[in-house]
Amino acid sequence: MDLFVRRTGELRGPPLVFLHGGGVAGWMWDRQAEFFKDYHVIIPDLPGHGGSAEIPFISINDAASKVLTAVRDAVGSEKVNLVGFSLGAQLVVEIMSRWPEKVESAVILSAMVRPMNAGKYFLLSLLKMSFGLSRIKWFSKWQANSLCISREYWDQYYQDSLKLTRDNFMRVMESNMSYILPDSFANSNIRTLILAGTKELGRMRASVEDMVRANRNCMGYMVSEAGHGLSLAEPDLFNEIVFNFLNNIHLHKNKRLERV
Repeated sequence: MDLFVRRTGELRGPPLVFLHGGGVAGWMWDRQAEFFKDYHVIIPDLPGHGGSAEIPFISINDAASKVLTAVRDAVGSEKVNLVGFSLGAQLVVEIMSRWPEKVESAVILSAMVRPMNAGKYFLLSLLKMSFGLSRIKWFSKWQANSLCISREYWDQYYQDSLKLTRDNFMRVMESNMSYILPDSFANSNIRTLILAGTKELGRMRASVEDMVRANRNCMGYMVSEAGHGLSLAEPDLFNEIVFNFLNNIHLHKNKRLERV
């Protein structure tokens, strides 16, 4: 079974692939799809999520491979520009590391590449026990708020949360918490922008530094006063940053960005 993929914009334009975070789906990129109308925008729903809910989420490597298959069906052998958030950003790292010949440039937003060791299994146990809460509408709305999801998407988020099975959810969370930067990431010559918010977890902010140190083709920035969910909370700012990066416009002039 193939991943569900939405394609918008100029189909003969530069391919621009957006990979969503865990627990949501491709709709989180609606504001980006509207903005980048001169690009061939490709938005897959990841395994276990949204329109791809019936496809099991197995691992980050497996999901990355499925994304590449879906992208190849859309653009053939043409290189693509990748943009990913959280779980989707980890998939960008994986694709860059294992299939660099497929990628023109990459934007990595809030990717954690420092695995959680202490307390990971305790946290996973808590998440497993509390999974049923996601089926309760008031709790889903609270979660949506914490993820910077606007009111217009509350019902969509709730409906998609009903599609995410416990098994897929637990595999997503364990994969996310265990992910480590592949050794081959250092060999990538892909022009890459790495972002995190100054209000994100220390492990997330430190991951930006790890990736910048690992590969000289990476530029990293902290976004002041931003938390986890910049593209949802401040889509205009995020769109501007991505557009400027794709078009080689200097980023240092943006007062919200601090170079790592």
